Amino acid sequence: MLQTSWSKKEERKEKVGKFSEQFSKISRRIFWIFTITILLAIAAGGFYFYQYFTSRDVFVSLKAPDRVFAGAPFNINVEVLNDSDKSIKDIAFSMVLPEGTAFLGEEIDKRFYQQNFGDLEKSASFQEKIPLIIFGNEQSVKKFELIVSYFPPSLGPKVRFEIIKTVEVAAREPAVKFDLIAPQKVLNNEDFEIEINYQNISGIDLSNLELKLEYPQFFTFINSDPKPSTGDNFWRIGSLPKNEQAKIIVISGKAVGPEQSFFEIKSALKAEFSGRQYLVAKKNTSINIAPSPLFLNIVADNNNGPSFLGADLKYKIVYRNNSNVGLNDAVIKAKLNGELFDIKELKTSGFFDSRNNTVIWNAANTPDLRLIAPESEGMVEFEIKVKESYPIKRVSDRNFILKVEAEISSPTIPYYVVSDKTIGLAKSEIKIAGAIDLDAEAVFLKGYFPPRVNKPTNFTVKWTIKNYSTDVSNIEILSFLQSGVRFVGPAKSNVNSVPVYNERTQEIIWLIEKIPATKGVIGNPVEASFQIEAVPNITQLDNLMPLMNQTNLKAFDEF
Repeated sequence: MLQTSWSKKEERKEKVGKFSEQFSKISRRIFWIFTITILLAIAAGGFYFYQYFTSRDVFVSLKAPDRVFAGAPFNINVEVLNDSDKSIKDIAFSMVLPEGTAFLGEEIDKRFYQQNFGDLEKSASFQEKIPLIIFGNEQSVKKFELIVSYFPPSLGPKVRFEIIKTVEVAAREPAVKFDLIAPQKVLNNEDFEIEINYQNISGIDLSNLELKLEYPQFFTFINSDPKPSTGDNFWRIGSLPKNEQAKIIVISGKAVGPEQSFFEIKSALKAEFSGRQYLVAKKNTSINIAPSPLFLNIVADNNNGPSFLGADLKYKIVYRNNSNVGLNDAVIKAKLNGELFDIKELKTSGFFDSRNNTVIWNAANTPDLRLIAPESEGMVEFEIKVKESYPIKRVSDRNFILKVEAEISSPTIPYYVVSDKTIGLAKSEIKIAGAIDLDAEAVFLKGYFPPRVNKPTNFTVKWTIKNYSTDVSNIEILSFLQSGVRFVGPAKSNVNSVPVYNERTQEIIWLIEKIPATKGVIGNPVEASFQIEAVPNITQLDNLMPLMNQTNLKAFDEF
């Protein structure tokens, strides 16, 4: 019993000793980890304290005007002072420009500025100017951020310090007071004036000014004072001294467009700084095409869809006096444009001028046009045929359209209209659908001819496609073989697809992606061929043997 008790005590001591040894190892590990962490924290803290106290000896100031004119240059002035007792190395500036600003003398889309200035000795300073420009009409505040970086001498090229400075500049009105003046409403084909006023209010002389206007397609330029330098929308203004008397450009023109629609005229004024052109000011004006006192409308049989070769067309031209004044001696003219109008088939009560394909109605042939009473309306009409064939002579002869442009005019002018006559305009366009010819023929190849009962005869089937005036796509040609006929191939074509045979349905189908207009009328047609074998049965003796049923073609007219 004593021996056993002693053994247990020794065993417990041994376990306690091992535990103490393990605990001692863990404690030493924790001690060293803690010590290293403290040292790293002290080093990092020392570094940041060093950076803080070092950067306190380097001063950066950023100065710029509080407000500037848009389109006029200005400077951001930078001063760097090294107030420490050691030189600082490799000073560099960097800046990313906000939207709507540019570095003077550089491309407008250049956004990033970076410049190295070398070393700065102790107790020394230097200044730098960054020339900039804010462009556009918007009044806004631009925030410029400059980063000044350098290497402190004690750490060498391992650590680069940065100082960030910002300055805000407000852009007020443009350097050039710029106005684009036009009437709010105009009538179709009525002359009107656009006036452009400009004056330099920036306090600096401007040079090499250029003015450019953008008109809609249906605007017609008549003249201007002064005349354009190039074309009908560009003026080289040249120099513009500060505070000089306002200048004026007057432009005369007219527009013809849908009534109640709006169109826009845009302008941009640029000046030259440091050899490059920059936007100084821009203005747009929107003009409404007002309803004419004389309303005109063309109603045709096919206003909402295409017409076809040989079709009969009936046009009605409806007019209405929307004013409170009777309109005297009205004249209606309808000009016919389109190669497919069959002029010889024209039927009308109006006079026809074949020199310009124009039908004319006036009081001589339409008494109601002598006086169109206020709020009253009337109608004239004509009939004409579409030609029987397309006049295709060149590849460019395609997409035929029948156009009628009508005008009604009266010398009577309502008091609120500024024009030399009262007019109304209308037009109509009818597209002529395309056409495709498909020719299918079978040519004896080998075997018995005439065919014999239960004896094979081979034929080559040829499909030929001729396309006329419009591009067509998704073409499908389809036919079925008849009793006693089988497909023996091979199928060929002069395009990138061939006819395909379905043995279960006896169907032959040819899919073509696209056929251009005039293909086969000008140049070679689209063709395919394949071989079939026919074996007549006894019931067909002394009768015609059908080889294939009707071949059908369908396609999408892209016009």
